[in-house]
Amino acid sequence: MQVLDRAELERHVADYDACVAADPEVDRFCTRSDWILPFHDAFHPRDEVIAARGDGAFVVLQSRGPLLAPLEAMWSFPSPLVGDGSVELLLELLRSLAPPPGLVHLAGLAPATARTESLVRALARTHALAHASTTVRCVARLDDVEGFLARRSAKLRATLRTALRRVRAAGVGFAALEVSSPRDAESAYERVLAVERRSWKAATDNGVDRGPMREFYARMLPRLAARGALRILLASRDGEDVGYLTGGLAGTTFRGLQFSFDERFRSLGLGNALQLEMIARLSRDGVTNYDLGSESAYKLRWAEQRVATIGLLARRRE
Repeated sequence: MQVLDRAELERHVADYDACVAADPEVDRFCTRSDWILPFHDAFHPRDEVIAARGDGAFVVLQSRGPLLAPLEAMWSFPSPLVGDGSVELLLELLRSLAPPPGLVHLAGLAPATARTESLVRALARTHALAHASTTVRCVARLDDVEGFLARRSAKLRATLRTALRRVRAAGVGFAALEVSSPRDAESAYERVLAVERRSWKAATDNGVDRGPMREFYARMLPRLAARGALRILLASRDGEDVGYLTGGLAGTTFRGLQFSFDERFRSLGLGNALQLEMIARLSRDGVTNYDLGSESAYKLRWAEQRVATIGLLARRRE
């Protein structure tokens, strides 16, 4: 076992991300370094990263007093356990820590798999276990726009087509930004934030234009751009950006990140039009799945699949 701190984990991200990409049990976008390290640095920069590397496996956690926790536990998308042998690696890591942590939070676990069952059996010998969370993601299948629309309800199809007609009639056009370097990503993010500041999200203090959320995406987007995985779609009228949709690729899956629009254009249905335009472009590029993120009523109308992961809290017995 090789124990890694934050800087050492950064040096091993290529191997770590390759391990994530090969693991069918984890969220392959949010478990990547592109997500977990920016989140840690934006939200919990003072917490110590405690990671371990073994033969084809990684464990990545952070220390917060007596608690070991995932680097991102706000939504609990990523798994701290990656690769075959990660359960044994976790146990070895826990035995090596002095004093041993009183609490261990593990999230992003696939339910009813051999790995999770092995984890539960092993931890139950020394810890009291409790269910901590269930996270559900909504995933849509992509082929082409017409195929995608054919799987939607008649009401949603009508809503989307109406939105497209209104947007076109208002003179709004779409353009995908060419973002191939961290510097390009920083410039693109400024354009995104300019739109965000005119959105309902910013007006209600729910925008990504301030605080740790702004820092999170400011750190994530350049990392995505560096590996050619960042996608940004802008809606503009008369040379002014009025809407955006951002996301990233992991293999042939597109993970939506944020989308919003200038509140002046709400009546057009610009959000729906942005989603449909992005789907058309992704389909032409051979992307097969659109991960819309956390479950919500509107996402369920867009998606065919609900993917659930669970979180566990392990309290060490004295």
